Amino acid sequence: MKRILVFGALSILALAAVAEDPAPSSEPQASKLPSSVVRSDSLEMPGVTACHQCEWRPKPNNMAAGDQCGVGSDGKAKLAEFECGFSEDCQRVCNFVRCLNP
Repeated sequence: MKRILVFGALSILALAAVAEDPAPSSEPQASKLPSSVVRSDSLEMPGVTACHQCEWRPKPNNMAAGDQCGVGSDGKAKLAEFECGFSEDCQRVCNFVRCLNP
């Protein structure tokens, strides 16, 4: 999180420096711009988001669990507690913990 804040602050400072009016010079303004500027509609910032990985931070969730806890007299699956989070490849994963009493 600190890296993102530092990168954001540096980006703002860099944009502010570019936005300032440069001192007049004899060179045309167009020659100062890099010739390899490419527009990208991606929100990915190279070096910041390219190496993003999710962390396993499970949170308790109550969900229907007919396979683990069976079904009630009304035919609905009984509730169970699951720990849900995101795997390292950012896929949502829920692990069964225990059945809940009605």
